[in-house]
Amino acid sequence: MCPTDRGYPLVPPPGDVPLRVPAAVRGPERAPLTISVDSRYRVYALGLPPGARFERDQLTWTPDFVQGGRRWTVTFVAVDGDRSWSAETVITIEDTVHPPDPEIVDRRELPEHVLLDVLQATDQFLGPPGHAGLRFAARVVVPKDQSRRHPVQLDLHGFRGRPEPRPQRGQFSIHPSDPFNTYWWGYASSLPERTPSGTVPNYTQRRALHLVDWVLRSFTAADPERVYVFGESMGGTGALALGLLSARHFAAVESRVGQVVARNHRPRRIAQLSRLWGSPQVNLPDDDPTAPLGVWDRLDLVRAMTARPEAKHQFVFTRHGKDDSVIHFGAVVHPSPELGLSFYDALQALRIGHYVVWDEGGHVAPDPVLDDGWWDDGWDRITDRETYLRRDLAFPAFSGSDADDDYGNGGGNGSRPWHEDRGFAGDRSVPQDTGWTGDVAGAVNRYLRWDSRSIVDRWHRFEIRLRVHAGPGGPPPRAGYPPVGDRIEVPLPITVDVTPRRTQAFVCRPGELIRWRFGAQGGAAVANADGTVTIPRLAITTQYQRLVLTRISID
Repeated sequence: MCPTDRGYPLVPPPGDVPLRVPAAVRGPERAPLTISVDSRYRVYALGLPPGARFERDQLTWTPDFVQGGRRWTVTFVAVDGDRSWSAETVITIEDTVHPPDPEIVDRRELPEHVLLDVLQATDQFLGPPGHAGLRFAARVVVPKDQSRRHPVQLDLHGFRGRPEPRPQRGQFSIHPSDPFNTYWWGYASSLPERTPSGTVPNYTQRRALHLVDWVLRSFTAADPERVYVFGESMGGTGALALGLLSARHFAAVESRVGQVVARNHRPRRIAQLSRLWGSPQVNLPDDDPTAPLGVWDRLDLVRAMTARPEAKHQFVFTRHGKDDSVIHFGAVVHPSPELGLSFYDALQALRIGHYVVWDEGGHVAPDPVLDDGWWDDGWDRITDRETYLRRDLAFPAFSGSDADDDYGNGGGNGSRPWHEDRGFAGDRSVPQDTGWTGDVAGAVNRYLRWDSRSIVDRWHRFEIRLRVHAGPGGPPPRAGYPPVGDRIEVPLPITVDVTPRRTQAFVCRPGELIRWRFGAQGGAAVANADGTVTIPRLAITTQYQRLVLTRISID
């Protein structure tokens, strides 16, 4: 055990200063911040601000506009064999970008909640100069029980939709609006001029994040570690973009029938978005202060998962329909033009936490044979008492499971010709007529669970219990379909690769050797380039077994 785990540091030998860090650091929002650590020993960092990284002996972080006005205390631990020392740095972020707070215009009592109607006024950060003073409607659902902390859902509506609250017991929900149908991104700074020019800031995303920040500041019962984003169709697209590009703020993403790569939209949608963003050929830049990028490239979320370290630690749930004629199945199985990987393939290759399902449903419409939610018995990844996600808690990312169904290769099975809008979609009301390759319905990482309550996450050791969940359900409703609910019809054990993600203390150096054991299995693994460790081919059964990772060397 590290001596600092027991609450006190060891005293260094006379004349030895094993660890030097600045006592305090200040910086503005949206500007890079760097802290260098001076030590001849290996150093670990604990309590990093959301979005910050510590590699070798340097902390790097670009705080965003909702992280201003706050301070974090980071503990650095220097280790030399069985000796260790700690020192703290207080990081203060100045509130240099402060959009106007939402205004409550109406308040209605519900049985267990209060419904707030609010208006968000724009300034030069939340909208272009030509829209100065414009106000956007939003709704916020607040639990009446403020005696304990509750999760927070950010709910993004679909195309031509509006905020429609669906109160859930013991939960905040936030419902912004996107009346310009920007796909929850933003629009050119030149608007309302007819031809987009200049930059394409993420004004709509900013309004959504600002609304979340306002709720977290206004209600102490709103849990910042259990904020998640949900959406369908345009909202599902926005949920993926917000949850991956601003992953530091969200415990999880739930997206249904969303588009993953902006350039892969159907022609009509590309034409509509081009009136807001400029065309893909022009590819106007966004206004990211550190690394501006063309908007059509920024909204290639396969690229985002590859390029943004914090996106790799997100957990993503998606559902798509093979007979969806609006956002067709190519959204997840066609490759990114830039990277050549599909969304599904990228989740697997990058070992990002995911649970994805598909069936022969249409656009926001269920499969003709399977009921909506057929894939499990209602597992809620935020509120489940055993297997849950928090922003400040590690979880296992599964990949390469031998129980995964076949989502296909993005091509046609020969039964239908390609259509530029529908892809290979068939008639949603006709079972098994889809033209896409692969299984008609299926899932990736179904049945795999972990025990969030017993995770051990320290600088020198990581532990997590894993199992296969087998529960109530039914057999396949007909040949060619999967079972429903939590019924298992695949052979056990399920063999899968496991990568701990979102670890708070157990972060490794690339190439570091890690010892592991899992029941009768065990061996050594080499840390990945991003400091994670992938343990291959674990045999998981319905009985919990503990995966234990330890450092072979702590130097």
